[in-house]
Amino acid sequence: MKDIVENRSRLHLGHKLRIGIIVLRENGFVWCCCLAAYIIASAVADRFFGIMDRLRRQWGIPGMNSKALNKAIWESWDWGAGGDEWTPSEEWKQSVMKCVLEKHMPVGKRVLEIGPGGGRWTGALIERSADFTAVDISASCVELCRNKFGENEKRRFILGSGSDLKGVADGSIDALWSFDVFVHINQNEVEAYADEFRRIMTPGAVGVIHHGSAGGTHGGWRSNLTHEAMLKLLRDRGFEIDDSFLEWQDAGTTHQAGLYKDVINVFRRA
Repeated sequence: MKDIVENRSRLHLGHKLRIGIIVLRENGFVWCCCLAAYIIASAVADRFFGIMDRLRRQWGIPGMNSKALNKAIWESWDWGAGGDEWTPSEEWKQSVMKCVLEKHMPVGKRVLEIGPGGGRWTGALIERSADFTAVDISASCVELCRNKFGENEKRRFILGSGSDLKGVADGSIDALWSFDVFVHINQNEVEAYADEFRRIMTPGAVGVIHHGSAGGTHGGWRSNLTHEAMLKLLRDRGFEIDDSFLEWQDAGTTHQAGLYKDVINVFRRA
């Protein structure tokens, strides 16, 4: 029964009191005490989130999204769910596969995945690629993927720094994929990555990146990157935007790119 804190302002005090009487009559005193505690705690949490967000912008601090914190968090993460802890439903995952991955990622090409994590998309990418490379900031993720998928001359897992793609040769990638990764990377590091994209991607190569759209204002541990900033930094480096969307339709169902108004950008090196 979680609600959006800001929506409470749409009810006047008199209406709230009348609703409170109905809630008490229908649910009892103990349940209503828990509801009151929830309303107070969530309002306080929302207020402090706003303060933290404002300070991050004013002071130019990284919040929870620095390279050091990303490395510490994802190396300590329990990857037992393989990354599916962020999968809303199996229907959603299969739709991402059909409407995003299979639609935009070519078959039989040299593929790079940034941030494979527990390998949620890695198996499908390996099946479609002639040559596969993955880069992750977490040593535990690199080791997990090596054990899960194996490693050979056509399948490599590299430990990265969180802002570059050292170990990936110039002009060696035909398709790039990253999901649930750039949502946690601040703009300075994303700009460094974009420079690397231009270095490693062949002319005509496609990139598919899932990232935040609102600079972290919707919560979700998101970075300070906005949709507009991402489009600009890609265009400034000569990339063309093929598509950019927050949602898509599949068999009459609308699927969201993420829980916090995330975006999927499909871009191409001219």
